[in-house]
Amino acid sequence: MSDYLREVAEQIKHLRELGLSVPDDNKAYEVLSDIGYYRLGFYLFPFEKNYPRKTGRDHTLKASVSLETILRLYYFDFEIRHILLKYISRIEIHFRTTIINHMSAKHHSKDTWFVDDKIISPSYCNTFGDIYKRVHLSPYIKWHHHNHPCKYAPAWKTLEFMTIGEILDLYDAISNVSSRLEISKAHGIRSIKTFDNYMTAVRRVRNRCAHGGVMFDYAASEALTAKGPVELSSVPDRTNLRGVIAVIKYLTGIVSMNRLADLEQELRHLVDKLKDDSLLYTTIQITSGLK
Repeated sequence: MSDYLREVAEQIKHLRELGLSVPDDNKAYEVLSDIGYYRLGFYLFPFEKNYPRKTGRDHTLKASVSLETILRLYYFDFEIRHILLKYISRIEIHFRTTIINHMSAKHHSKDTWFVDDKIISPSYCNTFGDIYKRVHLSPYIKWHHHNHPCKYAPAWKTLEFMTIGEILDLYDAISNVSSRLEISKAHGIRSIKTFDNYMTAVRRVRNRCAHGGVMFDYAASEALTAKGPVELSSVPDRTNLRGVIAVIKYLTGIVSMNRLADLEQELRHLVDKLKDDSLLYTTIQITSGLK
């Protein structure tokens, strides 16, 4: 037996010692070679006897936890990341387009208004060159500069290649409060603070999903506001996955009610698939708030 196979065999043995039912060694080898022992542990955690305690853990599992249940939780997490990324992309594009259209119309004689310190905070303008170094890597921006010698491409080109975080920072740097409020209102939100709170939450979820972060037990570092068009009267919903999905649903509905219907259907189908495993379904309800 190779050192690699011996190591995986030890991992399988240890999982059984923790109380995990592993009926098929070949399947377990496949899983551990694909997902890895450490990453699999994220999905074992909610089935530990002392969950949600994070200190002094011995990692022993509740009775009747099988590798199949752990895998189903893993694939639920995988699928929800992809669903959320798909609809966050629509929110991001809509947000970017709203800023481009509003600010370019308001400052139609200044196609690089995003670096005008009479429109955007001077501190943002002073550091924009660092952002543009990455934007300039786009072949479309390179082509623009090849044909139009200038320091920056116009807003409707430049902003297309900025990240959601960079766009949100630009929004926050708009000096005219009424302009920021109009952009917020275009998303059905009458408070800049609430809009910023929602979009910051979306940005954080987007980044976590894009980097393969665990989502089923998502706990936001900053609570969602209880005030605003998304009603979050439950305190847990202000930090858990259910709450941030409510915000994503709301903003998706601003983009398109048809896309909102699609999102709701995909999420419902994903959760419904778990109902035949009562332990798994209950775990999802406890950790994410989804039902």
